[in-house]
Amino acid sequence: MLGQDMRELYIDLLTRKEVPVKMRCQVLRNMLMYLMEEEARMIKADQEWKKLQNKEDLKEMGDIQSGMATTIIQVYIKQILESFFDHHSQVRMIALSVITLILRQGLVHPVQIVPYLISMGTDSDNTIRAKADQQVQELDKKYPGFIQVTTINTRQTCRFRKIGIDRW
Repeated sequence: MLGQDMRELYIDLLTRKEVPVKMRCQVLRNMLMYLMEEEARMIKADQEWKKLQNKEDLKEMGDIQSGMATTIIQVYIKQILESFFDHHSQVRMIALSVITLILRQGLVHPVQIVPYLISMGTDSDNTIRAKADQQVQELDKKYPGFIQVTTINTRQTCRFRKIGIDRW
């Protein structure tokens, strides 16, 4: 996912609107699967570390792999977040699922994600709206007061209105 050709292809598929919806969804699903596999691997590594915790240094366990996932997500985060503004709910839902995993794994700081989640709270799709609101609530529990301090980017909310997604 970090190779030049793959990176350019994925970014192109996620940003060009004339790309078929199925292809945009597949790119996002590929990212989702990668994150799910990484999460499973990290859980297994954590269990192994607990067995050997007296013999190994915590800092050395999994640093390289978790750094790789963070690097990959940093390359694509803008395109993933911009997928929230796609006209097709399938694309928005998969993008939201990717963001949910990114937040759960702590791969990026939530400050850049919160305005998008708040904007998704205006989505016409009840499932997307509820899942986005749930993520905002979980962030607020994890970082009390963070949501209130974070400036709401009204420009993104207006973009939803502009493209007509919020007809509910």
